[in-house]
Amino acid sequence: MIDIFTINHLLWVIAATLTIVGTHYAFRSKSKKFQFWFLFSLTIVSWLVHFSRIIFAEDLKTYQLFFTNLCGLSTFLYPFLYLSKSKLAKDYMYYVGGFFAFLSLAYPYTVEGDPIFAYNSIRFFFAHVLLIMIPLLMATWGHHKPNFKNAGWMFLFVMMGAVYNMALGAFFVETGLKDYLENYMGVWGNDDDVYSNLALIFAPWATYETVYNGVVTQRPIPFLYMIPIFTVLSFPIWFSMSIPFINFRKNKNS
Repeated sequence: MIDIFTINHLLWVIAATLTIVGTHYAFRSKSKKFQFWFLFSLTIVSWLVHFSRIIFAEDLKTYQLFFTNLCGLSTFLYPFLYLSKSKLAKDYMYYVGGFFAFLSLAYPYTVEGDPIFAYNSIRFFFAHVLLIMIPLLMATWGHHKPNFKNAGWMFLFVMMGAVYNMALGAFFVETGLKDYLENYMGVWGNDDDVYSNLALIFAPWATYETVYNGVVTQRPIPFLYMIPIFTVLSFPIWFSMSIPFINFRKNKNS
């Protein structure tokens, strides 16, 4: 079973780390052309992992075929972003796609309690390992140098991703694909999860009164309540992700 912060979860994270590190060393001496197309092939593999639900998932729901939450959106975008010549697109892959996939592996609440070798657990593992591995190897192999100066754009992209998930969740409800608003990225604040609870520590004012199960209660204002915590934490985290690629000596002499 995948129980968060247990030995099984730790082994999961170690396996992900070894997979990425092993792939890095296995192909780091290959030609740039080989590395380029190898990484692109991984973006296609990530699509195959996503749509493997069609074959292997039990009781497949239509909405599961959509690219939901920010990691699903990144899975959809990766092939196009990777082939683009935009450095901003590559920064999205590193700072947003890779980082949020890491968060999902570090706290995999959507598969918590599932058997570790069940199909959905294995799919979740490889889907997020690929989202981390592709931009990380792209950077460590020298195909792209992450630029912290684009952090403002990264913040905007995450906000757009949140709006995308709210719209997608509302679409599912309106079309009858689901009967509740899925709390992707915590945007709706309708779950008692760790992300929502942490967000409210930074924005206790971002609530409203509503009747829930016959009781008047305080609920987070969707989307708005998550902006303060993300503003405070994202930029230092993104800067720390940039440190290995900053030439401090050059900056000092310039």
